[in-house]
Amino acid sequence: MASKVKKNKVNFKGKMVSIGIDMHKISWRITALVEGDTVLAITLASPNYEAFKKVISRFKGNHLRIVYEAGPGGFDLYDRLTEDGIECIVTPPSLIPTESGSKVKTDKKDSYKLARFLESGMLKAVWVLSPEERAHRQLLRTRRQIVNHRSDVMRQIKSLLLFNSIDVPFKGTQHWRGPFMNWLLKLDLGYEPLNRSLKALVDLFNYLSAEKKKITKDVLELAKEEKYAKRVELLESIPGIGTLSAMEILVELQDITRFKTADELAAYLGLTPSQYSSGEHIRMGHITHAGNKRARTTLVESSWILIGKDPEMKRKYQRIKERRGGKRAVIAVARNLSGRIRRMLLDHVPYELNFQKAA
Repeated sequence: MASKVKKNKVNFKGKMVSIGIDMHKISWRITALVEGDTVLAITLASPNYEAFKKVISRFKGNHLRIVYEAGPGGFDLYDRLTEDGIECIVTPPSLIPTESGSKVKTDKKDSYKLARFLESGMLKAVWVLSPEERAHRQLLRTRRQIVNHRSDVMRQIKSLLLFNSIDVPFKGTQHWRGPFMNWLLKLDLGYEPLNRSLKALVDLFNYLSAEKKKITKDVLELAKEEKYAKRVELLESIPGIGTLSAMEILVELQDITRFKTADELAAYLGLTPSQYSSGEHIRMGHITHAGNKRARTTLVESSWILIGKDPEMKRKYQRIKERRGGKRAVIAVARNLSGRIRRMLLDHVPYELNFQKAA
């Protein structure tokens, strides 16, 4: 149970104030604790930074620590608090400690829980990229989204043709090129609604293709900038990783020194096997999938190519495949590759086919 709000007569000047914010689009629930006692518990309607600053101005002379959950609210609040010299962390929802007992979830309870866990030092903090780094990351994520949308439209076009028993007079390798696209535009499916549907999908495919081309050019230009150029060159020495793959990895990881070990990086990427323990028995399960999905996807895609280029990785893949199947084997290769990438970026050395296992 949350303790009752202390009245103004309680002197907490000079003491540490831990503030939890349960953030929503239309309101913020704010709870402040001092040595376990609730000294503030309010809901800020139509929230903005200036209104929040007025709320916490009553704690002038105190050292403030503030926490909110990572989510749709982004990092603007973190940026502005940090700029004003106020300590703030953004915590991942998946790593907030769970409590047994009540399953009731309210903004009031969540805000108090965040403040209490912050005061107790029980919260993990996400690594917050700079605004510029977040902009670079968004560019790569948008490109990946466009590529995925384009693939969806390709499947929809194929499905429409198959459903209407249309024979395609082109080999699979000739699909989505000029002649095939012209054939699609001239195709008569017999009914105007069907023709209209096909044309809409073809137009959408062409639009996404054009956007993909433009944003890819932007990414390639970004890769030439001083911030990335040398690291991109290092990653391109890995068979299976080109400029685009290198940039997808780099914008997600950014400062590699924040990962103290290869295992820590693997955990961040969600490449660490889940573990089930019972008595003296320990069973390793599937990967956790709890980490950075975008970087993990790129590493796995690259690992399939690497297997065919690096004899050491191929042996590793074949050995694990025989015991646990191909899917787990390629994940193991991706996990090993992530450790190598960390070492390469730390030591500024290119990939070598006889590279020893990363520390």
